Amino acid sequence: MLIKEVASPIDLRKPEDAAQWANEVNVKRPWRYAFFDYYAELIQQSNARNVLEIGAGPGYLAKHLLERCPNIHYTAFDFSEAMHDLSRNRLLANELQRTRYVVGDFKQPDWVDPLTTYDVIIMHQALHELRHKAYAMDFHHIVKTTLLNPNATYLLCDHLFAESAMTNNELYMSKQEHLVSLQQAGFTQIEISLEIKGLCVFKCH
Repeated sequence: MLIKEVASPIDLRKPEDAAQWANEVNVKRPWRYAFFDYYAELIQQSNARNVLEIGAGPGYLAKHLLERCPNIHYTAFDFSEAMHDLSRNRLLANELQRTRYVVGDFKQPDWVDPLTTYDVIIMHQALHELRHKAYAMDFHHIVKTTLLNPNATYLLCDHLFAESAMTNNELYMSKQEHLVSLQQAGFTQIEISLEIKGLCVFKCH
């Protein structure tokens, strides 16, 4: 099947584009922090140690988790060194000591090579950077089969395709499309654990 990808209007590998995105994202969606609180609480309750964020961006979630979960080791995976630079500048020295930065592109077949396995994997507002929903099932399958420890949790959060949310059905998926994609990838326990204003978290095992 020939997939026509949806081009991105910005290049987050450029420092100026990364900085603009970082400056705007929490202003546009301040409710992101409700999701961050949910992730932190889940990690605290599960006693998870190794946490991976895929599409880690400028470090807002990294800061939130490292402050509240002092026992975790956090890996930030992103294709943008500019985003990693913003994140490093956000963290304190003791937080940086528990953080590993990995530059990689999850659209490439070998993207998992520098990674290990994790107790919790979070992908927050980044799945659509596959640039087409047709890639989602294979992506989830790779996460499940190569990156998750036994009994680990995969937390997927992205914008929904819905009347009150995103309108591009090539980039974004409905709740049902997400559920089917995750099931086809091999996840057997999936629940919608939080939804606010078109952002939705799927908790997967």
